[in-house]
Amino acid sequence: MTTPFTRPDLQATENEPEWIRGIVLEKYEHCSFCHSKLVFNHDLNISYLQVIETSRCPGCGVTFNPKKFTLQ
Repeated sequence: MTTPFTRPDLQATENEPEWIRGIVLEKYEHCSFCHSKLVFNHDLNISYLQVIETSRCPGCGVTFNPKKFTLQ
């Protein structure tokens, strides 16, 4: 049984960044309800230097909250 306070072995977690990256990408690109691939739409707002990203699931029709990214 592992607890949040135990530290994993360094040799066992040597390939962990690639493994975590795969989980994060799968969570980001797939619907959490039906696990189909999301369709992304990007709107550019040049006056505020922002990109607004909206995602929609073609399988179940759920639209997720838009995310705002600031350009530099």
